[in-house]
Amino acid sequence: MSKPTDTNPETKSSALCGPAGWSTCAIISLVLLRLAIGWHFFCEGKKKISYNAVTGEREINIPSEMLFGRAVGPFADFFKSRLPDFHQWEELLAQPRQIIPQSEEDVAKAVRWQAVYERDRKKANEERKIYEAQFPPTAPYKEWAEQIVEDWREIQAEVVAIKGLSDEQKAAAADALQRRHLQLADFLQTESQDITEWQHELWRLDQWEEKPGAEDIPFREERIAQKRAETTSAGRRWVNEVEGIQRGLFQDWRVLVPAAEDGSEPALVTKINAELEDSKSRNLRRMNLLVTCVILGAGILLLLGLFTRFAAAALIVFLLMVMATQPPWVEGASLQFFYYQLVEVAALGVLIATAAGRFAGLDFFISKCCGGKKK
Repeated sequence: MSKPTDTNPETKSSALCGPAGWSTCAIISLVLLRLAIGWHFFCEGKKKISYNAVTGEREINIPSEMLFGRAVGPFADFFKSRLPDFHQWEELLAQPRQIIPQSEEDVAKAVRWQAVYERDRKKANEERKIYEAQFPPTAPYKEWAEQIVEDWREIQAEVVAIKGLSDEQKAAAADALQRRHLQLADFLQTESQDITEWQHELWRLDQWEEKPGAEDIPFREERIAQKRAETTSAGRRWVNEVEGIQRGLFQDWRVLVPAAEDGSEPALVTKINAELEDSKSRNLRRMNLLVTCVILGAGILLLLGLFTRFAAAALIVFLLMVMATQPPWVEGASLQFFYYQLVEVAALGVLIATAAGRFAGLDFFISKCCGGKKK
């Protein structure tokens, strides 16, 4: 007697291809999609890691500062708040201010202040003392400069509080701060006129945005956004110069401790470096490391077909965060990668919905060990 033949198409499909209803072509397509996405993110993760031949260390290269700094839309403030702001320069220096001619009384006050300032400074030089620098009361950079010095003093207090520093080293730290304070005051004073004109340009942009009837000008919003980005970024010139002064100050504090005979970094220098590191810079570096691990790790998991849903979900969260920095409905948003990333999100969604790691992946064995549950 011949055995009965099972003519149920779903049974045949299950026996040949896996779950009922799945064709061989569909399974092959899912496997190829998973491998392609996994390889893509694995390669992207590898590119984030580079070798520094000078230091002999591996470095993480992710343009988070540029990505967050150019963020637009409803989440722009959130992303920008995660960036090192260098003493709140965008809030205190990049302020729109109209140039208003000074009255004769104001001019006379400024002249008297400058005369007293130069007299006291000359006297301090004659007595071989470091002069306590000051900023002109009407200087366009005064609020920012005072914030810088206040932050420097807070860091200095943390440095001199380190156990092991002698009284002479603490005094040298204070002298270094006074010298850099004076250097900062001299530099900003020479740039005062340029900063004033730059702030006036920011004010003109504000007036342009608020001008009645200007909505009819073609591409008005885009042109304003572009012009504002260019004008605001121009302020980086002064920020970069002041960053150089700050690096000099930090180096002054580092050399307070003599170098070790064996060339290694003394323990006190390590402690000083820890106090000099900006908390936001440290957090940004940690975030870059986390993002690299997510991209690289998720790519490997997808290639192996292991914990596929978890890996795909992690990548979706990452991509959505990047896409949120440039919402397509916001004027001035850069859409160079948005739709490309949207396709990636959709593809990752397919991997989650189909549990694609069960096909030619390690999730197949996990599902068997768990009683056939989908992973």
